[in-house]
Amino acid sequence: MQTPNIVLVGHVCIDHNTTESATYTNWGSSVLYMAKYLQATYFSVPLVITNYGPDIVPYLPAVDMVPDKPNQGQTLVYENDTRSVPRIWKAHNTEYAEPPELTAAVIEAVREADIVVVATLLPNYSPAYVQELLSYAKPSALRVLCPQGYLRHIEADGLVTPRRFTEADDIIPLFDLIIFSEEDHPQALKVAQQWQSHNKDTHFIVTQGPGGASIVTEKEITAVPTTPLTPEQIIDSVGCGDVFAATALYDYYQKKDMVSAIKAAHRAAAKKLLSTF
Repeated sequence: MQTPNIVLVGHVCIDHNTTESATYTNWGSSVLYMAKYLQATYFSVPLVITNYGPDIVPYLPAVDMVPDKPNQGQTLVYENDTRSVPRIWKAHNTEYAEPPELTAAVIEAVREADIVVVATLLPNYSPAYVQELLSYAKPSALRVLCPQGYLRHIEADGLVTPRRFTEADDIIPLFDLIIFSEEDHPQALKVAQQWQSHNKDTHFIVTQGPGGASIVTEKEITAVPTTPLTPEQIIDSVGCGDVFAATALYDYYQKKDMVSAIKAAHRAAAKKLLSTF
């Protein structure tokens, strides 16, 4: 099957990471992890559409981006501490992370895409913005949402706390596939069932760490288990969920088989946990 044309729309950030094995600063965000993984694994050339400043340029991986030069004064910064239980996040420079302008170049890229992914780190992509963005996608395109940002509230000191997805009724019907984690919502399975009950044509995958992942419908939760690693085996869990999502959406686009997609994503996520990638 022909390699799909993939567009990833969302925030990018500089990560200050304290992980299971190290402390370091690097590029971050769902869209960059997904783009780099898709490029390395499937020889795809995804396009990342975002806003960013010159401070992230020394860290950026070799991926295609619009704009191709910094267009903000600074870049969103995330502090990730995965050694803490529960995990601790802090976000800074949020004022530089507005949704990217829907320029002629962006519109043309979305029109040509076979897969359009929206993956947010902040809850500032409005329903009207997402609706307009996806209005340019062709009817056959797979529309995927990784809604982490909509489930995060940023306190005055930058601390990331849980948030109710108040825009769900307007945003979820725009997508074919939603992928998110139990880490993003304390009642992820329950809320996914609620959302699916109002959006029968939307598929939901909830990841559950060492517990695997589940396909969620209004009336049924189908578990797809994984073989968990021991804490001693894990080198770096940052970006693991993004690698899972990238693999799942790619495999699902090719095969239209949700269980196959999740099993492939489990294998990819395990490899990520064993590396810093």
